[in-house]
Amino acid sequence: MDLICLILLLTPFYSVPYAVTASDWSYWGENGPVRWPGLCVTGKRQSPINIATENTIKTDLGALKFKRYDFAFYGKVINNGHSVQVQFYGLPFQLEGANLPSTYILEQMHFHWPAEHTIDNNREALELHFVHYNERYNNVSVASQHEKGIAVVAILFKLSTEDNTDITPILNATESISGGVGKSAALKGVKIIPYLFLPKDHTTYYHYDGSLTTPGCQETVMWFILTEKLSVSEQQINIFKTTGTNNGTLSFNYRPVQALGERKVYHHLDGYSAAAIHSHNLCFVFFSFLLTTFLFSL
Repeated sequence: MDLICLILLLTPFYSVPYAVTASDWSYWGENGPVRWPGLCVTGKRQSPINIATENTIKTDLGALKFKRYDFAFYGKVINNGHSVQVQFYGLPFQLEGANLPSTYILEQMHFHWPAEHTIDNNREALELHFVHYNERYNNVSVASQHEKGIAVVAILFKLSTEDNTDITPILNATESISGGVGKSAALKGVKIIPYLFLPKDHTTYYHYDGSLTTPGCQETVMWFILTEKLSVSEQQINIFKTTGTNNGTLSFNYRPVQALGERKVYHHLDGYSAAAIHSHNLCFVFFSFLLTTFLFSL
């Protein structure tokens, strides 16, 4: 009986992934990123990363297919204590294509200010994450326990002198929920069209395998960072910065970049063929050789 009791006591610690509440971690202070527990410290495939463009592997992984992203749906904006999150209602938005092993369902999108991923060590003003889970599972929480369970599409926003009108409804709701963690506001009379939060050219992207960027940092995420960017004004960023948390106003909410290690970062380009490029180079070398030979024979 004592052995059974001991097993029952220990079981939750081994069967349930590390979970934390909004007050257990922060982006600064005593509970900042350097003190995040578990895989956040010990993992070898952590996110975000710096993408050194000259070191990426150019290839054609296939286009990302955003199904129903052009539909308009109602949603609500939530202050979850670490970000401004948009939850959708209605038929599921689906992500397919590229090297995804299955269809992925969009659960929510949220913002980081400034951006979490950097490109050639340049950090943009804002980053939006579309968080999807493999349709084999019920939600992101369950999917995060399984390899390639989650697919996140990230969009970077560069600073502009003009407002981005597409995010205005979200910012209006943000002002009403900035007072405290757990507050939410329905987007009354306004529908969200996710497609508007994708760059006009979303055919190219960077891809790598990584983790959630918040505790417990599960390494089950397929990342797709679109190369084209949207824009946002400083005034709009300042509205995000008014978001209230248990640790003060959320003036920033990005995790520092993590070591890439032995991972590869791929740069998807439609129709790219390394073989064709190699063949072209060989032809150029051969032609140059013939031209040189001809000139020296004159």
